[in-house]
Amino acid sequence: MANLTNDTYTSYGIGMSFHDENTSFEESNLVKIILSVVLSASMTLSLIGNCCTCAVICRERSMRIPTNYYLLNLAITDLMTALFIPIEIYMLWVQDYYPLGDEGCRMHFLIWDVLSNCSVLTILAFTVERYLVISKPFLRQRLALNSRVFKIITAVWIIACIFSIPNGIYAYLVEKKENIYCCLTVKDNDKIYLIAVELIVFFVVPMTVIFVLYVLIALNLKSKRSQTPHPALGKQNKNKAVKMLAAVAASFFICWSPYTVLRLIILIPRQKYNDYFQLERIFLYLSTINSYLSTAVNPILYSLMSRKFRHAFKDLLKSRTQNRNHRKQQGCNNLQLQPVLKPHYI
Repeated sequence: MANLTNDTYTSYGIGMSFHDENTSFEESNLVKIILSVVLSASMTLSLIGNCCTCAVICRERSMRIPTNYYLLNLAITDLMTALFIPIEIYMLWVQDYYPLGDEGCRMHFLIWDVLSNCSVLTILAFTVERYLVISKPFLRQRLALNSRVFKIITAVWIIACIFSIPNGIYAYLVEKKENIYCCLTVKDNDKIYLIAVELIVFFVVPMTVIFVLYVLIALNLKSKRSQTPHPALGKQNKNKAVKMLAAVAASFFICWSPYTVLRLIILIPRQKYNDYFQLERIFLYLSTINSYLSTAVNPILYSLMSRKFRHAFKDLLKSRTQNRNHRKQQGCNNLQLQPVLKPHYI
């Protein structure tokens, strides 16, 4: 346990916000119900959509291409992120008692940060890959090697884990009277590091690079409109792939922007806590809801913008339905083949 000695801190999730003695704030039951429904719907869509994404990429040999392996890694991180939602809902309704203990609190912050960092690095990786494929055609064969993609994905996880270690260090339980909170407290001397890592390294720089690369890709494709498309990668297919990946990057930026603003509000406070408490709560709601919605958005984008993914999803659901009907039919046939036993009375 620890006591609060610094006013500069943040806390994870809707229900994990620390309640100051001088701030009487309690969400209404209507707000809690709405947030619980939204988070539950996000978790359901995320589990279904990302499980289907993993299944079709692993199941269909034609889907095992470098770009889809990046999307598979993104689906895995989204699935793991969605598993935090039950804890969020619990802490929304039971705000004054964190149930996972001190080690659970540290792992909570650590794993959450690893997954968010891994997501943005994965999006950055496949954006760079798309740019090289389109702008450097002579590198296409080298970029198509799956072993190379696996090495990049491994490096992404290692980098995400290394830079997330401070979150596990700064997190701890806070006990105040009979209440227990899971908080992340940042000392003034360490704020610069947190700002550099959380905001610059894993948001500002990656999203800036991604934006610039997609602008360059768009200009490159526009300049080649009059040229004959490469037989192995037609212009129409390139445009569709680029649009889908750009939509994934844009949705990530939109969904995670409130989380970045929240970190700025907390790490660089310009006024007393009580003065910006309401603003912090608003961005806490937005960042939590948007970050979990982002885990459910990607499979929807794949279905809307990729014909290959759409057909693969349909084939997966159709095959499951056919297998279920086949098992039911076999069960009915077995029942029909069983002899009917007449009752025997003594």
